[in-house]
Amino acid sequence: MRSYQYSIIILFLLFLVSCGDEGLVDPHGETTLPAPDTTKGLHAIDFPTGPGSSWTYLNVDTDQEFTLRIGGTRDISGTTHRQMTVSDISPVEPDQFNYEAIDHLSANAYYFRVNTEFYDAFPFPVLATYFYKTSQALIESAFDIYLPIENPIFHAKHFPPRTLWDFPLEIGKQWVVFEKTVGAPVTVTRYVVEKDVQITVPAGTFTTYVVQEEVVYGDSEDPSIFLISPPAIYWIAPSIGVVQYRYNRYRATDAFSAQTFALKSAHLTIPSID
Repeated sequence: MRSYQYSIIILFLLFLVSCGDEGLVDPHGETTLPAPDTTKGLHAIDFPTGPGSSWTYLNVDTDQEFTLRIGGTRDISGTTHRQMTVSDISPVEPDQFNYEAIDHLSANAYYFRVNTEFYDAFPFPVLATYFYKTSQALIESAFDIYLPIENPIFHAKHFPPRTLWDFPLEIGKQWVVFEKTVGAPVTVTRYVVEKDVQITVPAGTFTTYVVQEEVVYGDSEDPSIFLISPPAIYWIAPSIGVVQYRYNRYRATDAFSAQTFALKSAHLTIPSID
């Protein structure tokens, strides 16, 4: 058991070296989004991120739920970011972490890395992410993780930052969430595939845009050898956000385990800025 704990600590130190760390300082202002000049597509102002807003999701297979909540702000690399916290999953099975809940925010399982490679087997829960939003995109730049050691909460940055949403959402649009070319290559792409799709979840019935996320990744540095994950799917409703999402917990294995999370409730503030 002790050797296992030492291994975790060593891997984490490598992780810190590879990702870097930056102190968090006081924020310096916010961005006010202009109203869209067209009704075509789902615009940034239609994707709520107001301070104090929260969304509770239910795993339709396990009845477990968790809540995302927009909290304070932090200055990361000179840009003001909002914090989105991730609550514990409830109820929690014995020895279960809540790390899988984060996967709908950004590319499935691609958070933890040592040097240049990601490891989806790391059981480190993500406690919060940091993002900023412009009229063109919502960008995630950093995150906090929990480790079972002294001083357990650590802050790390994405390299590069991730474009979670590219506005406006409209059929046919696609964009790269992030791409890694050093070591085994990884490219994560999102596509808007449908609109006006009716979906009913515990929070109600919504008309949504449907976005798919595809991960193409290599098992080696040879670019001609690659694998493609089953697509994650997101249903996004104007003025609400993500009302349902589905992804496969394991990629490129014989044991796919689809997870579907449906919106149970939402508390949305009326933002003076968003």
